[in-house]
Amino acid sequence: MVCSPGAAWAQAMCSAPHAAPSLAASGSILVLEPGAGWIQLAARGVRSDRFFGAGGETHDLPAGTVSTGSVYLTGAVGLVRGIELWAQVPVHHLRVVDPAQARNRTGIGDPRLALRVGTELLGLSPRPVSLRIGLKAPGSDFPVDPRILPLTEGQLDYEIAAELGTPIWSDRLYVVGWAGYRWRTEDTSTGREPGDERFAHLALGTRLGSARMELAIEAMDGIGPIQNGVSLPASARRLVQINPSVGWVVGRGRLEAGAQIPVSGRNLPTGTALSLGYLVAWGGR
Repeated sequence: MVCSPGAAWAQAMCSAPHAAPSLAASGSILVLEPGAGWIQLAARGVRSDRFFGAGGETHDLPAGTVSTGSVYLTGAVGLVRGIELWAQVPVHHLRVVDPAQARNRTGIGDPRLALRVGTELLGLSPRPVSLRIGLKAPGSDFPVDPRILPLTEGQLDYEIAAELGTPIWSDRLYVVGWAGYRWRTEDTSTGREPGDERFAHLALGTRLGSARMELAIEAMDGIGPIQNGVSLPASARRLVQINPSVGWVVGRGRLEAGAQIPVSGRNLPTGTALSLGYLVAWGGR
């Protein structure tokens, strides 16, 4: 291991899958029109003293208690017909409390950038299907010092995903989902290559006037990491979580509240995360 148990679980809290903001301000996956866009400021908090073991069982965290408070600034804008740019920058506050001490660290996490491509790019009429090509860059170096809590995994990730959405029952209900693959590169400073991951998301939502409610299930299945050329299959990460959320119009934007509730996993904390965000959009269909 390149860090202490407390640092490892703190980093896991930051890098575990989290619910991204709406794919589009309308709640659909249609790519934004040129010049249209949205921006959201969201806060997320999670605390855990339990974790999913290598076999899926739950145990007490060896670190004691790990908590993360995060702020995400996320935005998207339509560049040209059929292409949208999506970006997110997080700031994390980590706290690890064990019988011997309490440690804290605050700083920038891993920024994310993605291009979303819709059928309009091919000269076709807009369809509720798109392709997402994403990049996650390290916000800082991964600290080798076990006394320093890491805010990042210290390496680049690349991902690709297909997204699909459709209204049902006279537009009162809708289904949104995506599935993809994430390639995780080696952090040469530590000799660690996190395992690649498959991920998927499926949500059923409804709109009632100015309110929106959604219930989603999200899954991630990773392969074991490689440390200094040695494969560690027992350290592979997996997670299945339920994500309920609700949003309603407040002023010029939309207030959104949600939770991410882990139901099973491997090598990740079990804590339920709560989030609250405010989204403001402009332009659009």
